Amino acid sequence: MQLINSRTTSSALVCLILAGCVTIPTTPTESILEVPAAYDEAQNIIAETRSGDDAWISLFQIAPLNELIDQANANNLDLEAGLANLRAAEASLKSARAGLLPSVTAGASSSGSSEDDFSEFNSSARLSAAYSLDLFGQTKFSVLSAREGLNSQQFSQRALELTVKTNTASAYLTLTSLRNQMETAQANLEISQRIYDLVKVRYDAGAVSGFDLESQKASLANARARIPQLDQQITAAETSLALLLGRSSQGFEAPIAPLENWAVPHMPVGMPSDLLVRRPDLLSAEADLRAANANIAAARAAFYPSVDLSAGVSTLLTSGADIIGSTAASLSAPIFSGGRLAAQTESAIAQRDALVARYEQAAYSAFRDVDIALSSIRTADLREAELAISETASARALELAETRYANGADGLTELLNAQSSYFSARDSRMQARTTQLQAAIDLYAALGGGW
Repeated sequence: MQLINSRTTSSALVCLILAGCVTIPTTPTESILEVPAAYDEAQNIIAETRSGDDAWISLFQIAPLNELIDQANANNLDLEAGLANLRAAEASLKSARAGLLPSVTAGASSSGSSEDDFSEFNSSARLSAAYSLDLFGQTKFSVLSAREGLNSQQFSQRALELTVKTNTASAYLTLTSLRNQMETAQANLEISQRIYDLVKVRYDAGAVSGFDLESQKASLANARARIPQLDQQITAAETSLALLLGRSSQGFEAPIAPLENWAVPHMPVGMPSDLLVRRPDLLSAEADLRAANANIAAARAAFYPSVDLSAGVSTLLTSGADIIGSTAASLSAPIFSGGRLAAQTESAIAQRDALVARYEQAAYSAFRDVDIALSSIRTADLREAELAISETASARALELAETRYANGADGLTELLNAQSSYFSARDSRMQARTTQLQAAIDLYAALGGGW
């Protein structure tokens, strides 16, 4: 076997370059993030110890909500798209890791001459391998960047799952609240009809003028007009819920769970510093920062030389010639690139700095979200307690007003005012309860999910 050695590297040149370039410096991530010691509203909330990522769902004590969450987790189309993005990030990491391994190729060729009517053919085969020495870590840092990109995508998928879960809960709560408003509107319509009948009797008896009759007729019409408006809103809310479940809205009807049956959960809040390791969006941003630092190191490594090794064997298949082997090594180093490499490094540093600012902004927003949710829970709880008293008192006042009007003790204005006060108090109390429940969902999302 004949062996041909084509190694042409210059050891003197390698030593000269390595003398001044032993390590790749990396710029640390600098952040002036100020983490508060506690939330302003935390002391006003009663915390109960719970465990499990989905324990919060059961705290509402609504079985249909659990079923809807399960359907969303299984069928939501945004989650499916997120899983595809996750697979793409995994493939990118595999591609980057391939740079650390040698590449092997094989080939064969056949040729003939036009002389002698192509009676002679020469066939040859070649097997070759190539490997790039990662002396200065450019490939290693590229792999690190891809790995952190995968980590970021995994945390982003968790954030998406959390968003789908809380959006489903919010959509079902909105639908439940609208259904409750429909019940209130229908009850208001029934009372308006009853008052109209009472006014009509007194008008026919000559006890009241046509003004009372027409006034109540207008009130009755307004009560009827409220019904189709709410019906349209219920349809819109139901279709939004169907979309979150990854299904067509045609033929979909969400289960009924009266608003009065929803329990208001209390949850441990923890410390603001906990958010930095609990919220998936912050964890994703942190992984992006690590990837950015790796990109800076890879960009700096591009200033240093690269060494490529290759080897191969070939033979003529038709003539039975000896196998010919070859090895080679090459060294290349950037001398002049028109500022391209420096610009790439500057760009990587600028992108990292932008990610630092975005991370700090996201962290401060997360702290704010928790305090807002805690404040909403506290104030809605106080409002509901007072509005419950108002609803009870106004219901009794409406009964008395109907009796007094029937007996001629009061006019229609007093009766209509009593009716308006009652349904306003009833609707306000249920809205306060809805706000409190929504704040609990918001708090769960602000805390990053399970606790």
